[in-house]
Amino acid sequence: MTSEPMFAAIGDETDNIEVRLSYRIVELFSEGLYTSPNKAVEELVANSFDAGAQSVHVLLSSNLHDQNATIAVFDDGEGMDQEGLKRHWLIGISNKRELSKLPGGRQQIGKFGIGKLATYVLADRLTHISKCGSKYYSTSMDYRTIDKRVDQEVEPKTPIRLVLRELTEQQAKEAVEPWTGTAAFNAAGTVLFGTGSPESWTLSIMSSLKPKVHEIKPGTLGWVLSTALPLRPDFGIWLNGQELKSSKEGKGLLRRWVLGKDLVDLPRPSPKSVTALEDVNITESSEHRFGLDVPGLGRITGYAEVYKDLLTGKSDEIGRSHGFFVYVFGRLLNVDDGHFGISPNELRHGTFGRFRLVVHMDGLDAGLRSNRESIGEGPLLDTAHDVLRAIFNAVRPEIEAHDSEEAPGAKLARVLAASPASLSRRPIVDLSRAVAKGKAKSRYLIVPDFESDEDWEAFFVDLEKRAADEVETFISGVNIDFTGSSRDGIARFDTQSGTLRLNGWHPFVATFHDEFTNKKLRQPLELLAMAEVLIEAHLHAIDVKASNIEDFLSARDQLLRNLTNESGRQSALSVANTLRNARNSPDRLEAAVCDAFRSLGFDVTPLGKKGEPDGVAAAHLSADESGKSRHYKVSLEAKSKEASDAKVAAKTVGIASVAQHRDKRECEHAIVIGPAFPTSQGDTSTLGEQIDADRKKSSASGEAKTITLITVDDLAKLVRLRPVKQVGLQKLRNLFLECSLPEESAAWVESIREAAVEKPPYLKIVEAIEEQQKKYKKAPVQYSALRVALSHLVPPVEYETDEELFELCRGMAQMAPGAMFASSSTVELDQSADNVIAAIEAAMQDYPLDEQ
Repeated sequence: MTSEPMFAAIGDETDNIEVRLSYRIVELFSEGLYTSPNKAVEELVANSFDAGAQSVHVLLSSNLHDQNATIAVFDDGEGMDQEGLKRHWLIGISNKRELSKLPGGRQQIGKFGIGKLATYVLADRLTHISKCGSKYYSTSMDYRTIDKRVDQEVEPKTPIRLVLRELTEQQAKEAVEPWTGTAAFNAAGTVLFGTGSPESWTLSIMSSLKPKVHEIKPGTLGWVLSTALPLRPDFGIWLNGQELKSSKEGKGLLRRWVLGKDLVDLPRPSPKSVTALEDVNITESSEHRFGLDVPGLGRITGYAEVYKDLLTGKSDEIGRSHGFFVYVFGRLLNVDDGHFGISPNELRHGTFGRFRLVVHMDGLDAGLRSNRESIGEGPLLDTAHDVLRAIFNAVRPEIEAHDSEEAPGAKLARVLAASPASLSRRPIVDLSRAVAKGKAKSRYLIVPDFESDEDWEAFFVDLEKRAADEVETFISGVNIDFTGSSRDGIARFDTQSGTLRLNGWHPFVATFHDEFTNKKLRQPLELLAMAEVLIEAHLHAIDVKASNIEDFLSARDQLLRNLTNESGRQSALSVANTLRNARNSPDRLEAAVCDAFRSLGFDVTPLGKKGEPDGVAAAHLSADESGKSRHYKVSLEAKSKEASDAKVAAKTVGIASVAQHRDKRECEHAIVIGPAFPTSQGDTSTLGEQIDADRKKSSASGEAKTITLITVDDLAKLVRLRPVKQVGLQKLRNLFLECSLPEESAAWVESIREAAVEKPPYLKIVEAIEEQQKKYKKAPVQYSALRVALSHLVPPVEYETDEELFELCRGMAQMAPGAMFASSSTVELDQSADNVIAAIEAAMQDYPLDEQ
């Protein structure tokens, strides 16, 4: 039999408590539910909150390895007498939610009566010493007395008998002295006996600690408790003598107003004749010294606060931290309803969730219902609602002004700072180290390259510091970057500067460019981009194979591209018709031109801002046999006219501006699309001379660049012909190199129409794709694999390059939109081979025989 410590054995035995507890129950409800050592302490703090405590002290022995070490939790809430202690040890039963009067007016957390069992994770003994009704009581549970021989049975055969003791005041002093005599306990100025002592209190002591206790770190425990701590004026926690502040309290506070001092005039719908009053009989430091006199409601006091970020979070499990806190004679009325009966539709959550008002309205006492928890409907409640709305309206502009002035990325930095480092920062640090050591490659991280070990070490010291201690500087800003390519991912994170660079060429960023640059709308898109960066880092962190990571990121990137490609499910004929119909509408023509070039096989980034082309089309081609890059870009300029037969004047075309836009975006070519142009005089026309001069000038500088004019009808014709004439991006470049005037462009497109093209083996290609998908469980088919499969047919179907096969599959996908998809690296069927072939054959019927 284990001897009891002094604090558990002192006092007179007055009764016994029968606890029906089996080892199996303890095992299921403690070790099964509470694996974290911090959770056991948090459960005791939650019990203190339920008891209506205003102060809670958590005291850890300085050396938890000592055999006499303890963890104690003191609170000044409602104590437990004999009956209270008996109810406390009812396992699996809790009457907290059924209490007619809630301690401190608080909604209870405890519901199942098992929270106390969390202590089993840390200790073999749990002792309670409590003051209730000027008397002192104690019980002590030794978990080692539970019979483990019947560990498979949930229902215990015999109950455990706990001794219930009553203590004198002197005995109580002796029992609690090991904790109340410490400097940590006295730091808060709390006294348990004599003048100034609380009417009731409870001390919960975990002793005979288990090895699990060594996992507790005071810093981590403090963070856990402060995160779970509701931001409210009547509840505070001290950990080893240090008062914990809510993780929300003061953090991100924009401004605080004391009613009647900082906030004097209330806007609508406040009642008229509200006046500020100062009570000189109240100390200057008290928030009650100042107040507002409201006709029909009387004097109200308190303060309002607004914060940078939402005050909602984990602590809402215990008590909310945002909204209205309405007190009547010191008692909180609206425990759960932060809106105090006002419709949430009148209080925007994005702003209201960052707002907090603690207001004392003692005048509401006259309207209290019998349950003392709500106000009867009528003029009194209406006036209170109007005052609350008015205070919210008065301080809301502070949040809106802050949001309008906040630098890009500031909110993203705070959101990441509020997330666990293991999720939001640590994976980036670890991947950066792997990249630096040559053990990994990253598509979304920019890691600097240093020559000396000293520079590397300085870089990682700074990165580690930003990730652990200066978390709000981990991200220093967000910008839209045009230095990359449309083939690059949605974003890259510069680990040295902390800048998240959104790829301006990426179709997703381009499509939502306005949202990315709008201060109110940009955050969800910034979070999405940062999530993409973190996904890669997390995949490396869990040791996914590099090839699998690359495949996953490529598929995900392709999804983002497809989601923004509205023309992706349109046939070439449909895109061509849309282009023709948009000739007289500026906005529609810009969008239609971008869709047309997507249909031709380009990666298109819409721009359309002042000083910019309407878009940039990028052709991603492999290098030639000598290794020389064949990649090129085209700036797109759409020029519409309201009248159907009108020509776009030379001044409207603005060759100088077209060249400037082309050069700004580092394009080799520019193309201007319009209904018609005044170029009947050919090279001697104004436009002809200007384009010729631009070509000569760029050629002389060593960078041969071009400008091409083409009519809407001829571009639509080219779009329509591309799938059946198998016009690839390399062949399309000849249009820009050979043609300047619209007449030349028309002749070039006509030559495409007249060209004889051997009909591809559509059926064999589609069947080969289907066979590969069946073989590999519907996975997208790589062009290299498809090329090999086709070469094994009898007779073989051979293509020299993947690029050649890609161009053909893309044309087929345009004729069977929604049934077949072709990306730059893979092709797949979304329908059976028969349905895809039927769609292609149906599309072919729309072409004249001489074009098929």
